[in-house]
Amino acid sequence: MNLRDRMQKLHDVTNEMLGIMELDRLYTTVAEVARSLDTADAAALMIVDDDEKALVIRGYSGLSPGYAKSQRIPLERAMRHYQHPGSVVVRDLRTPLGNPSLIQAEGLAKVLALSVAREGELIGALHIYTRDPARDFDEIDRDLAQILAAQVSVAIANARLFTRLRQVDAERERFLSIVSHELRTPLTPLKALAQLQLGRLRRSQQRGTPMDLEALERNLESIERQVDRMNGLVSDLLSVSRAGRGQLDMEPAPFDLAAEVRDVVGRYVAATREEGRHSFTIDSPDTLTYEGDQARIDQLLMNLIGNAVKYSPRGGQVAVHLARENGAAEIAITDQGIGIPASDIPRLGEAFTRGIGKAATFAGMGIGLYVAKIVAEGHGGSLELESAGEDKGTTVRVRLPL
Repeated sequence: MNLRDRMQKLHDVTNEMLGIMELDRLYTTVAEVARSLDTADAAALMIVDDDEKALVIRGYSGLSPGYAKSQRIPLERAMRHYQHPGSVVVRDLRTPLGNPSLIQAEGLAKVLALSVAREGELIGALHIYTRDPARDFDEIDRDLAQILAAQVSVAIANARLFTRLRQVDAERERFLSIVSHELRTPLTPLKALAQLQLGRLRRSQQRGTPMDLEALERNLESIERQVDRMNGLVSDLLSVSRAGRGQLDMEPAPFDLAAEVRDVVGRYVAATREEGRHSFTIDSPDTLTYEGDQARIDQLLMNLIGNAVKYSPRGGQVAVHLARENGAAEIAITDQGIGIPASDIPRLGEAFTRGIGKAATFAGMGIGLYVAKIVAEGHGGSLELESAGEDKGTTVRVRLPL
């Protein structure tokens, strides 16, 4: 292939690459293009893997699957050799960067190696191999490969952006689905209770008989609880939105934190009394003065105790402990519920993140714990999760500096 043909091919394949938005397909295409462009024996596109702290092969052509799967270049070593964007190196593979035994088994003799970088950040490296020790990659080979590597960085950036936008769109759809479900859930019994009470009222008027005031009171209390639940959901959503914009304002003032804890627990005692689902214990001083935003702390406690109730079995105990410890108010809420797998703990507490396994079977938007965390941190405090594993309960510890 003469230079003109190679330049035309480079132009054509560049346009093709820039139109590929699926990363795996793009990586493979790049390797195939690089191999054919320089009439090489093999080619590989290596990408930075932050988890492995190494360059790993994501696309390849002319190489064995075993080599592609196993070859690694430690990131620290790669950074030294690809420290400048656009760097081009021809290496004799008798002194390789990667695993020598893998290279020897693959029969590779030389590599034309180029950094793939975007805005000064190393994305990966493009490797073009020959198995012929006598072959030299000439200046034209290098120039064409360098142009290709520059276009590859643009194509990868575009595909990554497209992938992220698709993820955001999927997250938005999931969020709207969850929110509509969560807001509709309390509306269903709310409407049913309203219709029931309206029917009783009409029958009472038609028959001229007195209404059952006790039943009316129970239904109105149930309606009030459903409305409170909806208010809580909307409040949490607003908190998430404001936190995302850095606008979660606090209005600190002194209040009795011990009384606030007892009040929130009392609300859950009343809400669960009829079902007899849970028992509650409080270990707290009579008073503990704290300067903070009481409405936000109320939101924190409602979310955390609500989670303890939701994820606990019928008859389970929820224990709330409040104490002054090392210059801070420490709140611990312990349940006997489904617990948390160790692998889940680091990711819980992020917005719209829910547990896997048993936790996934419970309704919820995955924001209650996140809101509690940002409220605690907004007061200069912290929130930590503890669990011995599934079915072994959970303890949430909140520390609020005094």
